Amino acid sequence: MKKLTIIDGNSLLFRAYYATSKNKLMTTKDGLPTNAIFAFANMINRILQSSKQGQHLLVVFDTGKKTFRHEKYEDYKAQRKPVPEDLIVQLPIARELLESLNIYTYELDGYEADDIAGTVAKKAGLEGYMVNIYTSDRDYLQLVDKHINVQLIRRGLSDIDEISVDNIVEKFDLTAEMIPDFKGISGDPSDNIPGIPGIGEKGAKNLLNEFGTIENIIANTDKLKGKVKESIEEFGDLGLKCRDLATIHLEVPLDFELEDTLYKGYHFSKISSFANRYELRQFMARLTPKFELPEEKEQIIAYEEIKSIKGLSLPNKIGFALAFNGEMANDKTPLGIVLATGKNNYFLTFNDLKNDRELLLLLEDPKVEKYTYDYKTQKVCLARYDIKLEGLVFDILLASYLLDSNNPDNIRAAFSYFHVSLNVPEKKQLSLFDDEALNFTFEAEIAHYSLVKAPEIMKSLKDKDAVKIYEEIEIPLTSVLAKMEIDGFPIDKEKLLSIGEDFRNNLNQLTESIHKLAGKEFNINSPAQVAGVLFDDLGLPSNRKRSTAVDVLLNLIDYHPIVRLILSYRKYAKLISTYVDGLVEYIHEDGKFHSIYHQALTTTGRLSTSNPNLQNISVRDEEGRQIRKAFYYPEEDVEILSLDYSQIELRILASLSKCTKLVNAFNQGLDIHNLTASALFKNDNDPHNARRKAKAVNFSIVYGISDFGLSEQLEIPVIEAKDIIRRFYKTYPEIATYRQSIIKDIETNSYVTTLTGRRRYLLEINEQTNYHRREFAKRAATNAPIQGTAADLIKIAMIKIDKYLEENNLETKLVLQIHDELIFRVPTNEKSKVLEPLKAIMEQAMEFDVKLRVDGSFGKTWYDAS
Repeated sequence: MKKLTIIDGNSLLFRAYYATSKNKLMTTKDGLPTNAIFAFANMINRILQSSKQGQHLLVVFDTGKKTFRHEKYEDYKAQRKPVPEDLIVQLPIARELLESLNIYTYELDGYEADDIAGTVAKKAGLEGYMVNIYTSDRDYLQLVDKHINVQLIRRGLSDIDEISVDNIVEKFDLTAEMIPDFKGISGDPSDNIPGIPGIGEKGAKNLLNEFGTIENIIANTDKLKGKVKESIEEFGDLGLKCRDLATIHLEVPLDFELEDTLYKGYHFSKISSFANRYELRQFMARLTPKFELPEEKEQIIAYEEIKSIKGLSLPNKIGFALAFNGEMANDKTPLGIVLATGKNNYFLTFNDLKNDRELLLLLEDPKVEKYTYDYKTQKVCLARYDIKLEGLVFDILLASYLLDSNNPDNIRAAFSYFHVSLNVPEKKQLSLFDDEALNFTFEAEIAHYSLVKAPEIMKSLKDKDAVKIYEEIEIPLTSVLAKMEIDGFPIDKEKLLSIGEDFRNNLNQLTESIHKLAGKEFNINSPAQVAGVLFDDLGLPSNRKRSTAVDVLLNLIDYHPIVRLILSYRKYAKLISTYVDGLVEYIHEDGKFHSIYHQALTTTGRLSTSNPNLQNISVRDEEGRQIRKAFYYPEEDVEILSLDYSQIELRILASLSKCTKLVNAFNQGLDIHNLTASALFKNDNDPHNARRKAKAVNFSIVYGISDFGLSEQLEIPVIEAKDIIRRFYKTYPEIATYRQSIIKDIETNSYVTTLTGRRRYLLEINEQTNYHRREFAKRAATNAPIQGTAADLIKIAMIKIDKYLEENNLETKLVLQIHDELIFRVPTNEKSKVLEPLKAIMEQAMEFDVKLRVDGSFGKTWYDAS
C-alpha cells in the first residue's frame, strides 16, 4: 500500500516556537533567531526516520492572507494576536529547510493549510493510499477514516497521539463526522468561531451522541429542556453557520499531482549548506542518512597524472591526500597520492611515489607545509613503507572537531562544515582486465580544499579562541600518536589464550552450578530463558518488563544464590568474548597490537582507541586486570613503566572551583575520600564502608550525577541521596557555586570551556520541551570542563614527554595512553634516567591550584607495572 505523510507546517512551526521561546532564544552569531527552526527541523527529521523509501511527503502552509471563510464571517480569526517578530523571520527559513531536504510544499491563496491537506488526503485515500497527518490542530480530526490517521501533537513536539477510525470515539466521544457539528455548537475560540451560546463542549457531545447532527438537534427541540432548548431554538442557524466555518473544504483546486509528492531524498551538500548557514550543526549530526542522494557536482576538481615531480616548481605549501581502494586506513596499501598547489593538482601512483626521490624529500621536509585531512592515518600508512611524512600545518579533521566536537567523525561531515561537498566514490575496482581508468577526483578535492580553505577555517578557529589549542595541542599531538601506532605494543598470545582458558574453566563451573540451582539446563546467555528461571520457576520478584539487566539482578542478589552466579557468569563471558577472543584477532604479524587513536571522536576532548579498544580493559576487578599480564616486552633488558595521574578529575574540580577544603587537603596529601566520609557519613561505624560511599559521592559529583543516579549507586532511597548531595554542597560550598556558574554559562552560551579554552557545545540545553535532555545538558556541562581539562592535561604531557625523550636521545618510548595512564617501553639502563623526569613533566604539564600527583612503577608486564 502506498503511504502519504502530510505535515501541517504552520501548526508545527508555531508549536516549535512556543515550546522553545520560554528558554533563552537560540540565535546565530549574527543574532538571527533559530529556536523554532531548530525544533521544527528535529521534528521533520523524526518523521523522516519513521518513513520508508517510496513514501510520499507533503508539507502544507497557510499563505497568511484572508480566505473564503473571511468572506463568510468578517471576524474569522479576528481575535488572534500578531505573530511574534522573532517567529516571522523564521517562517521563510522553515520553507528553506524543506527545500534543502527536497520535501514538497504547497500553499494556495484563499485557502488554509487544512483545506489543502484535506483535499489531498481524501483524494489519496480514494486512490488506495494510507495517509498520516501531523498536526496539533484538532480540526483535522474530521478527516479521520479508514485511510486517514491524524498524528495529534499534544505537548511540546514529542508527545504524539495517533487518532484513527478505531479509537477516535474512545478518545473524544465523537465520530470524525461529528467534529464540524461539534465545533459549530461549542465554538472554537482559536478561530473566533462563537458557536451556540450556553452550550459548552460537554453539552455539545451529549447532543450529538443523541441526535447526530445540528439539523437533527434543531428538528428535535421538543425533546430538549431548559436553557439548552432555548439556545438551540434561538441560535440554531448560527450553529449551522459556525459548522460551515469549521468544515474543512475538500475541493481545493490543486495544481499538482500526488506523484509529485513522492519523497526521493536530499542532497547532503544542500542540507549541509543550510545547516551551516543557520548554525544548526546538531541537526546535521542527527539527520537520518537513509534518504541521502548521490551528489551532483557543480565543479570538478581536475588533476594531472604525472610520473615524477621533477621539473615542477612546487610552492612550500602543499595540499595532499593519499588514495585508497575504499576508505582511508593505515593498514591498506595506497593507490597513489594527489598533490595540490592551489592552482594545479597532480596525481602519482604509489609505485611512482616510492621511486620519486624529490617527492620523498618533499614529504619528509618539515619546512614544506602540509595541508590535508587525517594526517595521522596517512603518516602511519606511509611509515609501513619507510616513507617519512613531516611538516603538518593544517588538518581539516582536527579543525572541524575543535570548532564543534559534536561534528561526526567522517570526511564528508568535516568538509561540509565548511560548505564543501565531496563526492565519496564507490570502491575503486582494480583488475588487469579493466580498461577504465581509475578516477582520483575525490582525493584531488581533499588535497585542493584542505589547502585553499585553510585561511577561512583558521579565521573560524580564531573567532572561537581555538587557535592555541589547535596549534599547540592537537597538531603536535598527531605526530606523537602516529609514533605510538607505528611502534605498537607486543602481546604474549600464548599467555592471553592461557588466561582465556582459565576464564572458560570458571565459566563451565558456573554453568554447572547455575543449572543445579535452577533444577534444569537452560541457555544462560538468553535473557528470556534467564527471566523464565528467575521469575517463573524460582518466583523472584520482577518488574513489568521482566528485565534481567545488571541493575535489576543486583537488587535480587539477596533473594537467591543463583543471581550472584549469573552475574559472575556474565562477567567471565564478557572477559572471554571481549578481552580474549576479541583481542586475539587484532594481533599483527609482528606479534603486536597497533591500536588506532581517535583524536576527533569524543565530545569531551578525550582520546579513544579502536582495533582494539584498549581503553575498555578493566582495572576495577582482579579478573579484568589479569588481561594485562599478556602485555609484555620479550627482551630481557626492557621493562614497562606505568605513570598514572592520581585522582586527576577531583584535583581539577578542586582547582577550577577554588574549593579551599579540597585544595588544602590535596596539597597536604590527605585522603580526600576520608575527608568527605567524615563530613557525610560520620555516624557510620564501618570506616571502610563510609570511605567507599564517600568515594562514590566524590566521583558522582564530578560527573554531575542526579539524586536518582546516586541512589542507584549507593542502593539507598532517592530522598536520602538528595540529602547527601545537599550536604556535600554544604561541606564544599565553592563547588555548588561553581556548578551554578557552569549551568549559567551553558544556558547563556550553549557551550562550556576547559581551562585551555576547548569548547563543548550542548544545544540540548535549548530544548525547552524535553526536560530530560535539558537535565542531561546540565550534567554534561558540569563534567565537560573537568574531563576536558584532564584530556588537555594528558595531551600536553604526551607532547612534552615526546620532546624530552627526543632531545635527550633516549630509547624510551611512549607506547600507550589509557585514560589517565601513560605506558612506556624502557630499556633497563634508562630506568633511573626517566622515572622522575617523566613524572615531573606530567605533574607540571599545566598549572593548577592543586598539586598533581603521578604514581609510577616498573614491571615486566603491564600487570606488574600497574
